[in-house]
Amino acid sequence: MKIMKHILLATTLGCVSMSVLAAPQPQKTLQPECEAGFTSIVTGDFSKEPQRTCLPTDQKQAVKIKLGQTIQLNLPANPSTGASWALRSMPNSLMLLGVDYHNSAQCKKGMVGCSGLRSYTFEAVANGVGELKLNYGRAWEKDSWESKNITISVQP
Repeated sequence: MKIMKHILLATTLGCVSMSVLAAPQPQKTLQPECEAGFTSIVTGDFSKEPQRTCLPTDQKQAVKIKLGQTIQLNLPANPSTGASWALRSMPNSLMLLGVDYHNSAQCKKGMVGCSGLRSYTFEAVANGVGELKLNYGRAWEKDSWESKNITISVQP
């Protein structure tokens, strides 16, 4: 009788796992991999994942946004190592709305040393071209901080 219960349990689990494997998987939108970070326009429509635009590798190339738009700048970060992003300066055409951090999807509860994204949310409040200036590093190692300058162009 015990053997029958084990066989029945194994058969049931096998059927359940096979139905999960056979179930149609939701389509994931293919987002570009952006090693240096990316921007996305905040539309307020949370039913869809926002479209990512990789940051330009050429610092002279501007990120273009429209007046009144809200943009989110996402930069790779790992604060568990003591490193963090510091916003040094920003153009007058932008207003900082918020700063946030999100662990990567691979980071499970209780894990340490996980990387993620530092997010800065801005609203375009005036036309113009200017530069966001940021530093990344550990507070006690200022000589080795990474600098990132991002040109922002706000257009009507």
